[in-house]
Amino acid sequence: MIKSKSATRLTPAVNTQLSTSNTQLSTSIITKQPKMSRCLLSVAITSSLLLVGCGDDDNDRVVSYDTTVETINAFSTDQIDNGFGLGNTATPDAKCDIKIEKINYPTVGAAGERTNATAALMLPSGDSADCQGDRPILLYAHGTTTDKDYDFSQVANTQNPAVAEATLIAANFAAQGYIVVAPNYAGYDDSNLEYHPYLVAEQQATDMADALEGARTIIDRQQRVNDTDYTSIDDSGKLFISGYSQGGHVAMATARLLEQQNEPVTAIAPSSGPYALAAFGDAIFAGNVNIGATRFAPLLAVGLDKKYKNIYSNTSDIFSAQYANTQLPSMQTFGELVNAGKLPDNALFQSKPTNNTILDQLPTSNLPFAFLGFDDDKYLIKTDFRAAYVGDALQNPDSLIASTGVLPAANPQNNLRKALKDNDLRGYVPKMPALLCGGNQDPTVFYDINTGSMTAIIQQAGAASGANLNVTVLDVDTRGNRGAVTPIGSAMSNPWMSTSIIDNIQGRFSATLTAVQNKAIADAQAAGVTDPTVLAQAAGAAVLASYHGGLVSAACTQATREFFDQEFTAS
Repeated sequence: MIKSKSATRLTPAVNTQLSTSNTQLSTSIITKQPKMSRCLLSVAITSSLLLVGCGDDDNDRVVSYDTTVETINAFSTDQIDNGFGLGNTATPDAKCDIKIEKINYPTVGAAGERTNATAALMLPSGDSADCQGDRPILLYAHGTTTDKDYDFSQVANTQNPAVAEATLIAANFAAQGYIVVAPNYAGYDDSNLEYHPYLVAEQQATDMADALEGARTIIDRQQRVNDTDYTSIDDSGKLFISGYSQGGHVAMATARLLEQQNEPVTAIAPSSGPYALAAFGDAIFAGNVNIGATRFAPLLAVGLDKKYKNIYSNTSDIFSAQYANTQLPSMQTFGELVNAGKLPDNALFQSKPTNNTILDQLPTSNLPFAFLGFDDDKYLIKTDFRAAYVGDALQNPDSLIASTGVLPAANPQNNLRKALKDNDLRGYVPKMPALLCGGNQDPTVFYDINTGSMTAIIQQAGAASGANLNVTVLDVDTRGNRGAVTPIGSAMSNPWMSTSIIDNIQGRFSATLTAVQNKAIADAQAAGVTDPTVLAQAAGAAVLASYHGGLVSAACTQATREFFDQEFTAS
């Protein structure tokens, strides 16, 4: 049957030519409804397809467990170079035009339940040898979002929350000749799963592998029906895996899964991921509240409870009453949820005194932003739930937090701590070439706990077994005599080690950070501020706000592209 190819809304800055061709598929029709009129329905699946009317337009929504494809958009090299607004990044000139497809593929939820998810499939095209023939695949895992409509196929669409990350990856990889497969994950976009299995390592890795399989199925299928979008390229067999933030954890978990399945992986580059999930949780519950905590906690608690069924009996067991019924991901933005009183902005815990001996005796965090994680009344996690967690952490400490080692607690008793340990990636040592990238001042995903512990574990593994490892750890932030480049195993012989590439990455990060500070100061001065202390605070706040999601993300994207360009052979 024929499935029509439809186009998404366009950013006004891009004058886009739309594809109007049809695709012959051996599966069923999907009628695409407008993005702004989605309905969220829970339905029982009685066959491979179920059509459910949304009631707000004349179209029907289809939940499909078949692998299907639709065309979303197309961009020329000129549009990529001049219309994507990436001039403040290290994005190189585009070599290739790109075509943006979206695939729908079957996968599973945290409890193994059958569901579907969608992914962007970005195809390079053009006359250059870099844009046709055998092409490498980048399997990319995106960062945390609370936005239900996050859709990585919406490149250059400023009306979609995925626009910044999707556009950056499209320009740095698809426009350089990679076939990009970027899952939206189960629970987002047109997935019928009512929650997202956030940082559930097994499910997230399976979701990624399912998206890769779906993309390869589509490529093969469309080539067989002579779809001109597909006939000039092919899968070379080189598979690269990358991701940022949540996606860093997902990328590493995916590499582990594919390695266990003997699926060849050429190289990986997880960045700024919460790999040491159990230690990270212990640090936060002890009072070192990270920026973004109230976004992460509901996603994590619900996803883990779906898998283990013992994190809580009801969401009101863990969350304060005013927030217990807020569901994530949501069609409301995070800001809208905060303004509606459905989530606190950053207050995770009750301020002292809490009238709990365990909590009130905890030392105050020395992180300059941690105070934002506390409030007298409007806080997310209930005090008794936090106290039970902290009590177990004190009795059964994580060796990384206790400074006695790098591994999780041997025998945690608290169910949330058990679940975090089960999804902690400490102990995994990648056998394929790997880059771990991040910034040491990250206020959202703490560098030393996560990337630092993985570095120590991989170094120990290489020293103990003499394993032929090739791992590079890159800290992009050189302030305070940091910014180390740590080659492990044979990584010192990688070609980029004999160039100025890494210096360029770190230098660009430093220059961009300084520009952020200077702009904040200039804006404050324009508003009449003259006090040097206040100006310095404005500069610090600006860096804090952009460090994880902007500064480090852009630098690690550059590092990932440069790392993958070293012509690794598939392993």
